[in-house]
Amino acid sequence: MSVETQCLVSLQMVLLLWFAAIGGLSAQSLTLDSCKTLALQNNAEVKNAALDVEAAREVKRQAFTKYFPQVSAMAGGYYALKPLIEFGIDGIENASARQWLHDLYFEYGSSLGLPNSISLCENGLSVGGLLTQPVYMGGQIANGNRLATVGVEAAELQSRLAADNLLRQVEETYWMTVSLYEKRKTLQQALAFLDTLHRDVTAAADAGLVTKNDILKVSLKQDEMRSNILKVNNGILLSSMLLCQTIGIEYSDNLTLTDTVFAESELMTPSDTSVSEAVGRRIESQLLGLQVSAAKLRKKMVVGESLPHLLVGGTVSYGNLIFDNYGSNALAFATLQFPLTGWWETSHKIRQQNLLIQKAENDREDLMQKMELETRRAWSEVEEAQSQMELAASSVRNAEANLQDARTNFSAGLIPVSELLEAQTLHMQARNRRTDALIDLHVKSYRYAQLVK
Repeated sequence: MSVETQCLVSLQMVLLLWFAAIGGLSAQSLTLDSCKTLALQNNAEVKNAALDVEAAREVKRQAFTKYFPQVSAMAGGYYALKPLIEFGIDGIENASARQWLHDLYFEYGSSLGLPNSISLCENGLSVGGLLTQPVYMGGQIANGNRLATVGVEAAELQSRLAADNLLRQVEETYWMTVSLYEKRKTLQQALAFLDTLHRDVTAAADAGLVTKNDILKVSLKQDEMRSNILKVNNGILLSSMLLCQTIGIEYSDNLTLTDTVFAESELMTPSDTSVSEAVGRRIESQLLGLQVSAAKLRKKMVVGESLPHLLVGGTVSYGNLIFDNYGSNALAFATLQFPLTGWWETSHKIRQQNLLIQKAENDREDLMQKMELETRRAWSEVEEAQSQMELAASSVRNAEANLQDARTNFSAGLIPVSELLEAQTLHMQARNRRTDALIDLHVKSYRYAQLVK
């Protein structure tokens, strides 16, 4: 191979790779699994649910700090126009004692440099620290931590539930968009058939075999197909935008969905798990159980308000709040509080919490029964969708055979163009019903699988 030939081949390879890269950038193909992955990564509701979990964990960490001592620093000072405490010889009410002290002070006090009055608390400054350690708070700290743990578990379950709901939404939106693609394909095939028929009928009219009225019938049918294609295109645009918004990507005109409803799959069979067991495993059931647990813990915290509270602590200080000279001091203390009159109010709070507990238990029982009915109804809908799909497939086969016979009979001049158009319409309707039945089966099967997983 010559050098020129090698260079030409290399240039062709570079151009092919470049065009392939451009094509890959311009087209955006999405599978159902890739849409679900993108949704879990980008969807705002799922992100917010994850933030709620982190917020609940922070609340749990806050509650845990209540077990440890609370330390605070203090500083203060004051200045008084007159001393707060002032005492002298003239302040003695007993006259004889006052005179005796005057004489004693006159004889000895002045020479010794002693004042004839004492004043305290005229100004002062103090700094210090306080440490308190709860020993027993009626179980409020322990139950508060348990309640915070329940909050974390509930937030985690809510996050999983948000993800499941999102995946179901993606499933429905994806297959809805695919169904519109399939319906557009059916309409385009019908329009191609009508274009061919229009040419044939026009040629037959020119030969005097049919009337121009037949040409008009075909033309009107063509306009109807074009109008329907326009409507379906608008539906595809809106559905694709909704899908892109759900999975958190920007919409592209070159978006294509690669999964098809006509992929072969086995018919679903009912789950081996009993309905009650399946319901018990659902996230909603676990959330209802946590709701009851939280109500019971809140009652315990209310009871703890009326139980004795034991607190120990200590304080240190340095300053001259009373005397002029600076000095330091420290003390330890313990407080034991018995709420005597709080029981009246607390008794009503406890009754309120008992009612809320009963309400939570009633909600759990009621919703569990409803979820059992929902699961049974979901399987009934799957069975119905499977039957509808089989009927729709049979209808398509019959409509295809009927359309083929109509074409043959029209070509032989045995039927008018109106009957051929009717056969084509029936064929298109049968295909659309099959598409709807397949989409419905996909959606219903996925929903049932979610309920019994």
